[in-house]
Amino acid sequence: MRVAIQGERGSYSEEAAHLYFKSHEFELLTKDHLEEVFDSVQSGEADYGVIPIENSTTGSIRKSLDLLLERDVRVVGEVKVRVSHALMSVKGSIEDVRLVYSHPEAIAQCEKFLKGKNWVVVPSLDTAGAARIVADANDASLAAIASERAASIYGLKILARDIQDIPLNITRFFVISLRDQISEGADTTAAFFATSHKPGSLWRALGAFARRNINLLWLESRPIKGEPWNYSFYVEFEGSINDHTVREAIRELEGLTIWIKILGSYRRMIL
Repeated sequence: MRVAIQGERGSYSEEAAHLYFKSHEFELLTKDHLEEVFDSVQSGEADYGVIPIENSTTGSIRKSLDLLLERDVRVVGEVKVRVSHALMSVKGSIEDVRLVYSHPEAIAQCEKFLKGKNWVVVPSLDTAGAARIVADANDASLAAIASERAASIYGLKILARDIQDIPLNITRFFVISLRDQISEGADTTAAFFATSHKPGSLWRALGAFARRNINLLWLESRPIKGEPWNYSFYVEFEGSINDHTVREAIRELEGLTIWIKILGSYRRMIL
């Protein structure tokens, strides 16, 4: 079994992959960009992809949402990872630091720690990649924000621990596949839909869930590329597409929307 992630060894995506597939042996395929994870799954190079979808501090991973809409893949699982960021370098102390590398999401999650420090902050492709850059440079003025596991892998010294703004910081990941696989105990469904530009169209569409007492877990609008000022809606709701009430709601929703795309049903992970 082959699993594709965006990031290198020591990334939170790698941790998510090992957590989800902990009872299986698999080959990890590391990719530089999220698009390449989707490419790998769609081409058959990887059996599964693990992608970040939401962070408890900074919100949705918009690139992932857009790719889920654009690409023909299925969501088959969910995994949550507690994210604890650390500042690391090859040697020296925090006073030596002049430049910090990390992924933009990690940078956003550590704004309070970074504020007021006279450092140049440089975005990188992923947190583990930032750690590798610092290790390769062997320069005490360079530091990275990444996991303590990344520090261990790349032989870096921890200068500061738990530097994220919110102590309880969780990133949620989706497991994607070409095939629809509804796991035992699936209790959540993800979908996209679009409504017409008429008063009450979204309200009527959401009524398909309300009338059946189906709880919405997430609703977010995303611009439709190539159609300025037109939006699709991403929704997660309780229930599986194997449930009669959910199938009824989807059938009604099909008559109330321009289009609907069901991404899949999966078991929600409780931390």
